[in-house]
Amino acid sequence: MNVHPNYFGNGVGSQLLQHIVDYTNDHGYEALRLTSSATNLDSFSLYNKAGFVPRQSFQDMITQVPDAGMQKSTPGDDRVRDARLDDVAAMAALEHQVSGITREIDYKYCIENKRGYWHASVIESPGGDLDGYIISCGHQAMNMLGPCIARTEDDAAALILHELNQHPGRRPVCLIPMQCEKLVKQMYDWGARNCEMHFCQVYGKFQPFDGISMPTFLPETG
Repeated sequence: MNVHPNYFGNGVGSQLLQHIVDYTNDHGYEALRLTSSATNLDSFSLYNKAGFVPRQSFQDMITQVPDAGMQKSTPGDDRVRDARLDDVAAMAALEHQVSGITREIDYKYCIENKRGYWHASVIESPGGDLDGYIISCGHQAMNMLGPCIARTEDDAAALILHELNQHPGRRPVCLIPMQCEKLVKQMYDWGARNCEMHFCQVYGKFQPFDGISMPTFLPETG
């Protein structure tokens, strides 16, 4: 959400947000959630005053991918493959289990990749079930990994490494849950640096994450 600088301080942002909150309440939705900057206090306060509660914190980590790729390995990376359209149902079921939402329109859109700058990967369990997925954007204006859903930190690390290698020579950013100590350390070991911090803020009912959930700033339908 953005407001033109000429209209800062006139309550425009608050009115836009209230319209969305009213829509949520009027249509019987249990919750409304967003990802907001932890360092932009004006933004944080706007949502916090409207009743949003911080439920999860993320550190934005940016990684320089060498021209030849990461040339790294991690447990589980042999179970990662490119996503297919027939994975969509399993991706939706997994995200609903982990975070309480599904985004089937987004999954299909990114896997189809008609614009040429999306990519999606999944990680399978040894038995063939889906243990996670990750989507990335390679647009010149937005090089970002996410959303990513995974059952474990090891699954998330394997997905991130695979997706970083889709963007050789670039500097993708991803949002890592701060409490994921092992995953954060792995990112540092791969040369990642912090560039921002964000909160998942929730209005209404909150379902705690049952696994790893990494958000994105890209358009979503969840």
